[in-house]
Order: sequence, then C-alpha cells, then structure tokens
Amino acid sequence: MKNIKILFVAIIVLLTSDLLAQNRLANIIEKGTLRVGLTGTQPPFSMKNKSGQLIGFDVDLANLIATSMELELEFVEMTFAELLPNLKEGKIDLVISGMTITPRRNAEVAFVGPYLISGKSILTNEKTLANATNPQDISADLRVVTLDGSTSEKFVETYMQHVKVELVQNYESGIQKIIKDESDVMVADYPTCAYAMLRYPDKGMVMLDRPLTIEPIGIALPHDDSLFVNMMDNYIESLDATGVLAIMEEKWFENPYWLLELK
Repeated sequence: MKNIKILFVAIIVLLTSDLLAQNRLANIIEKGTLRVGLTGTQPPFSMKNKSGQLIGFDVDLANLIATSMELELEFVEMTFAELLPNLKEGKIDLVISGMTITPRRNAEVAFVGPYLISGKSILTNEKTLANATNPQDISADLRVVTLDGSTSEKFVETYMQHVKVELVQNYESGIQKIIKDESDVMVADYPTCAYAMLRYPDKGMVMLDRPLTIEPIGIALPHDDSLFVNMMDNYIESLDATGVLAIMEEKWFENPYWLLELK
C-alpha cells in the first residue's frame, strides 16, 4: 500500500510539472513580455553602442521574434556562465547569446536552430601562430585566454592541456589582453576574432584564415515546453527561408559600418 501511495504521488507531481511547463508559453503571452538572456559583451552577437543601447546580431534576432509574437522585449544581461542556470530556474524565457549547440548543453535544455554556423579560431599578435592548422601548434609556453563557461574554454581544456590558461568574463577583456601583450593567444568563436580585427585594425593582431571547428549556434529554451520550442523553430525556419538571416549575417559579419556606433 505504501508503494502504491508513493507511485500515485509521483504521478501527480509529474503531471503537475508537465502542465505547468506547457503553460509557460501561455504565461509569457499573458504577461506580454519576452525575457531574453544574453551577455551584452559578445560582439558582433551583442554589445553596447555609444548611447549604452544593446546592438548586434542576437539583439536584432530577439527583436524580430518578440515583434512576431506581439510581445514587449526585455533583455536580461548576465555573464555567459550564468545563462543556462538562469534559464533552468525560470528567470529568463530563452537564451540568444551566440551559444553553441552541444550534446552536454542539449541534455539540460532544448535548442532551436542553428540560426548561424560558427567555429573556433585564435586571435594573436604572433604572425606565425596565424598559420596554425590544429591546436597542437600552440606551444606549452604560451599564455592563452578564453571566455569562462564557453565552448572555447572546453576546447582549450580538451586540445591545449599543456598551456597556461586565463578565464575572462567577456571577450573584450580577452582582446585587450592580446593588445596589451598580457596573453599570447585568445581562443574564441570565429566571428569574435573577426570583430577584434575590424575594431582594432592598427594593433597588429592576426587570426586564422579558417575556423578550427564547425559549430552550430542556436536559441536555448526550457526542455519541457514542446509548444514553445515548436513555435521558436517555426520562426527560425521562416527567417531562414525568407533570407532574413542571410541579410543579418551580412550586416553584422561582413559590413563594418556598425563599428561607428561603438565607443
């Protein structure tokens, strides 16, 4: 009898949690606000302009989604390492922050996309390192900097175990360490390295001609709300099919004029 009661309680808990999860989208619509988590420090995905406003590829994408849903958009800024924990705790509704879709992350949350294909690269002042074709070309006496909690950190842990590693909370800090010769190499997503080259063209920095890896970038959502995931998937497919994502990619990754908006 005791086991039957325990099983009954467990079933009730599961049904209740599932019902609450499926009501998440309805609650978002009822509140009229979509809370999007991002770092605000991942150019060209997200960054601040001279007026302190958020701009970037991910900012434009979030605005398109919120407008399509007829919702007010609320950006919630935090460090990269805090994004998924806050999503799982329900403090934000989704994450749009240049986040790579990995099996480990996908085991915790759902992903929609990819809306962009990226890859790992290195930023350095050493021209010889710009010819690297694999991580083993980075010698043990070099100082490597990368973003805390990112796939770049995992990449360094896996393929550059012999180097001295420093973790930073945002990529601008990493870029400045390369410029000031406080680090020899920054490992980051290819678009971030390209941004650094565009932003600081006179600092003598170089990067790889092609990424070391191929990585899909997607939107992270709660794993237990199929309706919410399905709707986001439809939006991304529509933006891709109509060519909007391609236009945004050209704007933020190929056209340097938005750099004039930065401090």
